[in-house]
Amino acid sequence: MEKKGPFTCKELKSMTPGTQVWGKFLILEKNQRRSKDGREIINLKIGDASDEIDVVVWDNCSITGELENGTLIGLLGDMGNYNNRAQVTARRIKVLDEDITPYIKKPDIDIDSLIIEFREMMAAISDPYIKALLEKIFTEETREEFFKSTAAKKVHHNYPGGLLEHTISVTRLCRDAAVNYPLVNQDLLLAGALLHDIGKMDEYEMKVVADYTVEGKLVGHIILGVERINTAINDIRRESGEFPVKLELMIKHMILSHHGSLEFGSPVIPLFPEAFLLHMMDNLDAKMFVFCNKVNDEDGDEHFTNYDNFFGQQFFKYRYTLDEEE
Repeated sequence: MEKKGPFTCKELKSMTPGTQVWGKFLILEKNQRRSKDGREIINLKIGDASDEIDVVVWDNCSITGELENGTLIGLLGDMGNYNNRAQVTARRIKVLDEDITPYIKKPDIDIDSLIIEFREMMAAISDPYIKALLEKIFTEETREEFFKSTAAKKVHHNYPGGLLEHTISVTRLCRDAAVNYPLVNQDLLLAGALLHDIGKMDEYEMKVVADYTVEGKLVGHIILGVERINTAINDIRRESGEFPVKLELMIKHMILSHHGSLEFGSPVIPLFPEAFLLHMMDNLDAKMFVFCNKVNDEDGDEHFTNYDNFFGQQFFKYRYTLDEEE
């Protein structure tokens, strides 16, 4: 028997254009603009526990309530396709006053295992000054907030626990790569990896979806991270009277340069091996996150995804397996 609804986002993506659909969804993103002929258009990205999908809202749509990020809506509309991507054209939208918990997508990560690994990485640091800095920054209160923070608003690891997952991944990559380069100071490199995105705790706020704080928009996570390091080192010097100046400068430089160039947000380029290796591993992890997720992208055709504006390319979906029949 054909299902009449309510539908999930995942179900909507596989439905035939022209089909009338309805369901309950969270507004993840809202953009308002005018068409060339002056009509008001609202573009929404909506989601539920299954997936996300785009919605276009024209000026003839009936809307009850204020459409804001993080609100739950009841949606009636028609399936369509825009730029080879599934899209709903809204007919009626009503803001709902209900518990949103069942509609929030849960990240597919084992947060408890990541927390254990984070603590093991902290414990593996032997340099007393670096260990003191990490312990001063990652207090119990800070760790609790850090473990549930997001690493981004959109592109990668953009969910609760995403900052921890990305940090662990970058630290693993740095640790493994350092084996090939005897000159690299592993404690310094791992400290940079653990701290490189600490400013994202202040850059983003995680409600239903990740969004920028005022500080995040005006200052950015790189400078916010250096400010946290400044505070911690000043506290250490006030309490014990000692923290090497060159070590302070090198750690700050690693944070400031980890995006690689001014074009991508770093005020300085990496100037020593540990800083360069951190930049490369951070860049690798963020991009591999996108590549791995694009393999399962349902948009596009059988073989390739839609064109990705951020990367400036399409992605090939095929996965080779040894036992695949010719």
